[in-house]
Amino acid sequence: MPLKPFPYADVFAAVEQQVIALRAEHLPREQVTNQLDKFKRFATREIDDAEYFRSLVFVAFYSGFKAATVTSKRKVIERHFPTWQVVAGYGEADIQRILNDPEMIAHERKVRACVANAQTFRDLVERYGSFKAFLDKHPSDSFEDLMLLKELLQTTFAYLGGVTVYHFMTDIGLNVLKPDLVICRMFHRLGLLDNENQLLKSIMEGRRFAAATGLPIRYIDIVLVSFGQVASPDLGIARGVCLKSPSCGVCKVRQHCTFPASAKGFTA
Repeated sequence: MPLKPFPYADVFAAVEQQVIALRAEHLPREQVTNQLDKFKRFATREIDDAEYFRSLVFVAFYSGFKAATVTSKRKVIERHFPTWQVVAGYGEADIQRILNDPEMIAHERKVRACVANAQTFRDLVERYGSFKAFLDKHPSDSFEDLMLLKELLQTTFAYLGGVTVYHFMTDIGLNVLKPDLVICRMFHRLGLLDNENQLLKSIMEGRRFAAATGLPIRYIDIVLVSFGQVASPDLGIARGVCLKSPSCGVCKVRQHCTFPASAKGFTA
């Protein structure tokens, strides 16, 4: 007997409703849905060169760090990396000034990567007229083209690693989600991945959720991440559900999950 197809639309709808309910414990429901709805328009918004560069800076700093740590330092990071034009002109003295700032995340590789990326960004803008024009020269409609663009970005810019490059692509509205630990863990528990290290397959599964629901992948991403990460204070969620020690007893998609409720760490 053939296996039944995975119910992507039903699973996502259940997760979405639970995320909205979790947020509504702390915020008015209308405010919750309005905040989520902006992610449905993420891929169609206008992005200028300043925002492309800002995203490039922040994905480097978020890589490997707790999101709350970087978020708390956003103003400091923006002060040191205000525009690609300014940062492209930084020399060694500027790098040392940044690293010696006690308020700054003093990670030398990240700081140097941001300076190098500003210089690369400047060169691309000078060559193509804008960063968007550079992107438009490399189509991303098909999955194959999208992966070729991913490879190009990863080899063009510093500190765009296996996960971070997808983070950048997600941030600028391309048809991928960020295959971080939260997403891969959830997809593995749902039986969609053989293990939690299958980044490419997790991208494909995210696209299947988007295709089955008719929703933008950035919206799919924010809902699933909110469901699976420890907390989303800016989204009004004090505790997620599909955590490392999951709350299986309250999970609305438990019947589709392969994670054993008897496993160590289970919480009701």
